[in-house]
Amino acid sequence: MPSSDIVRLIRENANILTVVEGYVRLTPSGKSYKGLCPFHNEKTPSFYVSPEKGLWYCFGCGAGGDVIDFVQRIEGLTFSEAVARLARQLGLRWELPPAAQREAWARERLLQVNRWATEFFERALWASEAGERARQYLFQRQISHATARRFRLGYAPPSWDALVRAATEATLSAHDLARAGLIQRTRDGSRYVDRFRDRLMFPIADPQGDVVGFGGRALGDSDVKYLNTPETPLFQKRKCLYALHLALPAIREKGEVILVEGYMDAIALHQGGFSNTVATLGTALNADTLQTLRRYTQRVLIAYDSDSAGLNAVLRAADLFRQHEIEVRFVPLPEGSDPDEFLREHGAAAFRQLLDHAESLIRFRVRWLVQRHPDATEEGLKAAVKILSDFTDPIEQRECLRLLAKMWSGDRPERLESLEAALIRALAEYQRRFAPSASLASRPSSRPMHNLPFPDPIRLSLTTSSPLPPGILAAEQDLMAAMVQDREAAHHILSQMTPDEFLLAEHRDLARLVQGCLEEQRFADLPLLVAELGDEKLRQTLSGLMLRDLSFLKARNAIEDRLFRLRRYRQREVLQRQEAELMRKISSGQLSRDDPLLKMWQENLRALKLSPR
Repeated sequence: MPSSDIVRLIRENANILTVVEGYVRLTPSGKSYKGLCPFHNEKTPSFYVSPEKGLWYCFGCGAGGDVIDFVQRIEGLTFSEAVARLARQLGLRWELPPAAQREAWARERLLQVNRWATEFFERALWASEAGERARQYLFQRQISHATARRFRLGYAPPSWDALVRAATEATLSAHDLARAGLIQRTRDGSRYVDRFRDRLMFPIADPQGDVVGFGGRALGDSDVKYLNTPETPLFQKRKCLYALHLALPAIREKGEVILVEGYMDAIALHQGGFSNTVATLGTALNADTLQTLRRYTQRVLIAYDSDSAGLNAVLRAADLFRQHEIEVRFVPLPEGSDPDEFLREHGAAAFRQLLDHAESLIRFRVRWLVQRHPDATEEGLKAAVKILSDFTDPIEQRECLRLLAKMWSGDRPERLESLEAALIRALAEYQRRFAPSASLASRPSSRPMHNLPFPDPIRLSLTTSSPLPPGILAAEQDLMAAMVQDREAAHHILSQMTPDEFLLAEHRDLARLVQGCLEEQRFADLPLLVAELGDEKLRQTLSGLMLRDLSFLKARNAIEDRLFRLRRYRQREVLQRQEAELMRKISSGQLSRDDPLLKMWQENLRALKLSPR
């Protein structure tokens, strides 16, 4: 990792305007500059750069940060790679420790070996007699010559040592080829042989386009249909996405990525015009994959074969998507069809319609279940509770339960209530036996609102509840913008409300930092402190707030008005949740005249009516 000194020097000395103008056409706008955002498709400029503050922010897609964040995002680099590039541009000396320098040299040797191997496989595909078999396979799969060239497809000859002999002629080290996973020793250890033989070859590149590994599809008789490069210093299968380097421009433009399972699915979709497609490499969707995708987009369209084991694993990954703040939709492919087959049989327009009708995780899972279990039989209920138990968020779990009951009830709405009750009983029994601590059914009201001390803040999350009303969101953003840009405003606002009273989690985190900076008399260091935290979302939030217009402060009582709106909103939310709990108790016959919740609700309603303004 780069030292904090070199990072600080880059942030202090890099001209963010010059760097950004290398990618975006900017025009002056007051003290800032604006242009079309390079990270999503837009017609009206919403992308702003402030040379004075060293920050950039897009008010359209919410991306933002400092100069390192921009280079990292626009080039698809890691933090260290972005720092290294900017350090070179600024002429800053950044000496790697000896061990790191040796590692960098070894990495470059492996990259050179992979570049050579890619060219070898390409020549074998297009210029050898043995490659005819692979060429015919591509023709049958309707992959054009231009597409095959763009993806740099190749062919591994059938002989045991074609690559070994060619590498010897090219004076390449067998040791390096073995470390790159291209060759391996025979069982008796007497010689090296090729790892890939008689296979259509798919080079796998990193986001910068450097080939880090290969996938090979068997064209003859082989027990292993697909074979990948083994784990190497360059290649970790669970962290790689096929075609990502080719898909990045379209992902940035469209703001979403299509995720498929196979090489051919990805290639076929690119050829069909869906160039924001990437593929996993035969591994289950995991945190590493989502972390990679999260660097480029927050919206993922999953187009897996409906019968695949991979899809079953994805359907159980609801928590992973939530943790990475990714909106996931599922493309409803027909039973037994994969994207490549669907595209060949029905065309690009039909696939576009499928994308337009992509479904939420909950709706997709419920439809998938109802297709297999049209009625609420014993088997259907067993399958249902397994799906319901995958949702750890009680709101999502309840939404799934209600949708399932509604779809099972069909045109007989009188069955809806009994089906919901049956599902709750089945889920309670399942959770009692296997996971008693996580059951929605065992906690019908997971946290009654009368346990919240009114009018303390309600923890609202945009990822698990309805979005804040626009006026309330704008009021909170105005207060936060005033806090991070104006020391006196920050003192005043924090004297009226605590950081925990802000409605958005990122605002609460940022307010705590502001409070700490004020206490330590380091208010001017706030941007640097946030940058050093390594929290991408917090950096983006701060960038947007630092560039937000503060002209609203000219109005009389501007801050007090916004504070009042937030307090009023919190009070109403407490009342609504208490009312919902009261209705539940009334419907179940559990409410008594001396119920503490009823008394608390009456007191809170009176306080709301008597509050000033």
